[in-house]
Amino acid sequence: MTDQSAPADELVVQPRRIPFWRVVVIALIIGMALLVWGLLDARQPANLNAPDFTLHTYDGASYRLSVLRGKVVVINFWATWCGPCHAEAPELQALWDKMRNQDVVFLGVDQVDRLDDARAFIKQYGITYPTGLDDAGIVDSYGVQGLPTTVIVNQNGDIVQRILAGIDPTDLQGRIERTLHSSAAGQAN
Repeated sequence: MTDQSAPADELVVQPRRIPFWRVVVIALIIGMALLVWGLLDARQPANLNAPDFTLHTYDGASYRLSVLRGKVVVINFWATWCGPCHAEAPELQALWDKMRNQDVVFLGVDQVDRLDDARAFIKQYGITYPTGLDDAGIVDSYGVQGLPTTVIVNQNGDIVQRILAGIDPTDLQGRIERTLHSSAAGQAN
């Protein structure tokens, strides 16, 4: 009697191929979902009262947002593992150097980094504006869903701008100056 079945080592399993059109459809669905998510995040309303928080900086100081009323506050959310955060760090520092003598305060909010990594980042880019770890749920209270994110708070404590990507320093400076002037004009009336 001969065995008609092939030995196990002779069986060849053909991998199942996914048709190209299915790959394209799946990619389009994922792309559309990401686009919708980005648009919904970008549509977070401005002119909301900025949630108050206290930022404990890496150099031991504390900054409470409500105490900074009367100034424009630029809050930059970042992390050492964020590539665009590295790209924008020297530009933010240069803009801080340029605007620090105006009624503007920059605050850097670091999202979940080891202390040594954060300090190395700050040293690498020569960051001198107040920067600290988010140990109080600041990222959550501002609804930050991606990094970097920059929020501009006017002198009245209202969120007036959200930038959901790396900053362009000229654009950010213009936004800050418009906020300074619009709030000053509103206070003069």
